[in-house]
Amino acid sequence: MWKTILSYLPDWVIIMQAFLTFLVPYGISKVFHWLRAPEGE
Repeated sequence: MWKTILSYLPDWVIIMQAFLTFLVPYGISKVFHWLRAPEGE
């Protein structure tokens, strides 16, 4: 059963690339939001 499920999933390389593609812009936006936040907050 697991082989049937895994055969429909893409390779781990594609999954990691998709994860990094989402994570990098998210991290950059968080860093810029943190840098532009006022010191009092």
